[in-house]
Parts: sequence; structure tokens; C-alpha cells
Amino acid sequence: MDQHLTVKEATKLTGKSESTIKRLIHVITADAAHEDRNSIHPTHDELERLRDAGEPYVWKIDRMLLLKRYPQEPQAEEGIDRTDETNAAAISESQLVDFLRERLVSQEDQIQTFKTQLDRKDGQIDNLNERMRETNILMKELQQKLAIAAPAEPSTPIDSEPATNSSSNTSEMQPSTIGKHLPTFAGLFRSKK
Repeated sequence: MDQHLTVKEATKLTGKSESTIKRLIHVITADAAHEDRNSIHPTHDELERLRDAGEPYVWKIDRMLLLKRYPQEPQAEEGIDRTDETNAAAISESQLVDFLRERLVSQEDQIQTFKTQLDRKDGQIDNLNERMRETNILMKELQQKLAIAAPAEPSTPIDSEPATNSSSNTSEMQPSTIGKHLPTFAGLFRSKK
């Protein structure tokens, strides 16, 4: 039987992961003078030849080196450890369940608080909508009250040109026509004859 195992076989024997076995191989093969270098195939010279030729290679590690580095525990101790682990797992599961229950209660309280806040906000929105409706009604009534009726007759523009008639013509004018032709300020400051 071959004493050298592939990485997959080594993981089955030791119970360690492939990365752990590969890390061990890398540490040992990095130093050509390492004391355990002969326990790993391909050897240093074979490895260089395979790399230069571009050929693939498979790491193989000696069974005795694996057992020396990662000793197997006896079956009896393993049974004791498993019951301890089972007890610890049961305790941690009950703690986890308690923690999750507390968390659930806390989140239900938060949800209830959020529902209450949403109800308040809905009430505030309803109140604001009612106020806006009232404001619109008041604005409509105000606009109707302030609506200006169209003038009955169009206004006539006043001629700002100075009068060219002589003073005799002005004195002959009747008072009702004077106001129509003279600007407002001129009527205040004109001299009486």
C-alpha cells in the first residue's frame, strides 16, 4: 500500500480542510532543506523538471507526516467531546430561542408604535385637507364679493392740449362745460372774474 496520499485522501484521513493540507505542503516545499521535504512528492528536483516541461503534477504527502502533524483522537474521547458539544449546542439553541423571542417582542412593539404614528399622521392629513377645502370655499366667496361690475358707459379721455380760444370764449362757457375741458388742478387755481 502506498504511504503517500493525495490532498483529498489526506483530508479524509485527518479531517482537515484541503486548504489546511495545501498550506502544510506549501510551508514544507518552500524550503528545499526542510526536514520533512522528503515526505512530499514530487521531490524538489522532480518538481523543477515538471515545471520547466510545463507538465501537470499532483502533490502527495506521506501518511506518517500527516499523522504526526494532525494526530487522530481516540474514539472514546471523541464520544465524550460530542456529548459536551451537544450539550453546549442545546444550551446555545435555548439561548438563541430566548434571544429571538425577545427580539420578536421588541419588533412587534416597534410595529405597534409605527402604526400609532401612522394613524396620527393620517388624522393630521385629513385635518389639513379639510382646512384647504374651507380655504378654497372662503377664497371663492371673497372673489365673488370683490368682483367688479363692468362700467356702464365708457370713460372719455381728457384732452391735455392747452385751449387756443380767446379769453372771451372761455368766459362765455357755462360752468358745466368748464369742468369737462379743464384739468382738475387748473380748476382749483383759476382766478375768478
